[in-house]
Amino acid sequence: MRSSDGPVHLTDDATASNNDDGDAEEEEEDLWSKREHLRVTPDLLPPELARRLRETFDSRFRDPRQGGAERFVWDYWNVPDQYNLLRTPAKRYFSDQDYRGLEDALLGYGQRELGCSRMTPLWLSCYVDGCYQGFHADNPHGPWAFVLSLTEEGHAFEGGETTIMKPRILEYWRTYDPAKGCESGDIFDKVSPDFNKLIVFDPRLPHGVSAVRGSQDPREGRLVLHGWFADPRPFFDGALDADAVQEPLAECMESISAELQQMPPATGMLAIRLHVLKDGSVESIDWLSDTLVPIPGAPVLALDGASVEPPEDARQLILEVIVEGIANLSFPKSSGDTEVTLPFVFE
Repeated sequence: MRSSDGPVHLTDDATASNNDDGDAEEEEEDLWSKREHLRVTPDLLPPELARRLRETFDSRFRDPRQGGAERFVWDYWNVPDQYNLLRTPAKRYFSDQDYRGLEDALLGYGQRELGCSRMTPLWLSCYVDGCYQGFHADNPHGPWAFVLSLTEEGHAFEGGETTIMKPRILEYWRTYDPAKGCESGDIFDKVSPDFNKLIVFDPRLPHGVSAVRGSQDPREGRLVLHGWFADPRPFFDGALDADAVQEPLAECMESISAELQQMPPATGMLAIRLHVLKDGSVESIDWLSDTLVPIPGAPVLALDGASVEPPEDARQLILEVIVEGIANLSFPKSSGDTEVTLPFVFE
């Protein structure tokens, strides 16, 4: 459950503000996790489960002359110039056993990797020739959107990529370089719908699905499950019980929240995981997910009144408050280690 940037170890050297030791400086650099907007995870589901889900779909379209009730559950969603696809609630489409396995895999990923404890109801969507999603943003649903593909390998259609605008395009003039050109690959991330691949992305960014060109046969189209990870909230796993976690955590979070009120305004989500030893000390922090963005145009001042530029410096101030607050956190002794997951939501 380590993030790609590795854990932040809370030692005296790593948290000291004035330390000339080179190793300590390297530790401090680890604190500033990079903002991310897209994750791609191949082979999310156990292969046998992924194949059963796909077979359920194929079996219902294998004989086009059959008229069973299970074929009449699809909504043809057409909003001119914006959405054009077939969709149905996934929970009603698959067996209870397979849906529970699917839900458990996705919820486990959301908790383990993102710090989200819930997800919205799943949609199953099918794209045949001419289907697409125009660019849009999903602000109110949850901090992370996801797409899990059940599209067959070696599909014959063209298009169907999940297409996401790169964050730097939304700050175009701040990063503008008159010496460099700009083409499609510089503006968008495009992810193909490979079988059993999970795509997780920041839904605040403009995104869509490129038009599918190919067959009208649903079995030869783009087939995906999609929804949003939601409800970021603290949770824990290990030797400590609820009371032993909640009391010191509440005091720490109250102190951190008070300091964050004085920080530059920002929007997004941070999620971290604390590794608590059996003696009650916090050994290290893992950065799980980070979509934090300083609000453009807002006055950005450090606590001493000094101006903070560029916006990444505003992020650094916020991260410093969180790390320094966690460094002072301790829990009761217990019989073993505990992991505590903490999300911070900025609105």
